[in-house]
Amino acid sequence: MNKKIVIAGLLALFAIAGAGCASKQTAAPAAPTQETQTPAAPNSTPGQTTPDSSAQSADNNGASQTPASPSTEPTTTKTETGKSGDHQTQQITVYYTDTQETGLKEQKKEITYPSELEKYQKAFEALQKSGDSALIPLWSDKISVHNIKLDNGALTLDISLPDEARLGAGGEELAIDALKKTMFQFKEIKTLDLLVDGQALESLMGHVDLEHPMSR
Repeated sequence: MNKKIVIAGLLALFAIAGAGCASKQTAAPAAPTQETQTPAAPNSTPGQTTPDSSAQSADNNGASQTPASPSTEPTTTKTETGKSGDHQTQQITVYYTDTQETGLKEQKKEITYPSELEKYQKAFEALQKSGDSALIPLWSDKISVHNIKLDNGALTLDISLPDEARLGAGGEELAIDALKKTMFQFKEIKTLDLLVDGQALESLMGHVDLEHPMSR
């Protein structure tokens, strides 16, 4: 009887020991489960590359904005095209005389000028050369212009007048008329004052009275 009790006790001990081993065996696989979670952290690390792609998209957005700066280039080009058309061309009527000084003869001429004052300078220069042997200039090309001024419709023309450019009484009167007709065709000119070396002379060439200023 005692042997049976002892055997039963031993069996109970073996059963308990076996249960303990089984629990240890089931607990052991738990460690690999934590190890599989550890690689999860590296998985999250590659996930951090996603902001890089967003950064690239931001860079791409910045690149897409780059063409905005070239869009301003045509404005400069337009600005440069406007500056190239500063000169103006105009057809005017210029007055000369014939070989006998019988009266004024007109001729159409084209002048090119960058400013209004240059326009009057070119008109006066046109009076000095006709380009036609039948049309005689009353204003010699030896005459030079010192200064031209336009103030509220009043044009002042200051010239030099060498002796070889002087005319007789008939030629002097025609010269003044030719100057008036040529300059007064510009509507903005209301009066014309002709000076010689800065002085308002009583007579241009000593034969005809010179008004200061001359009106239309």
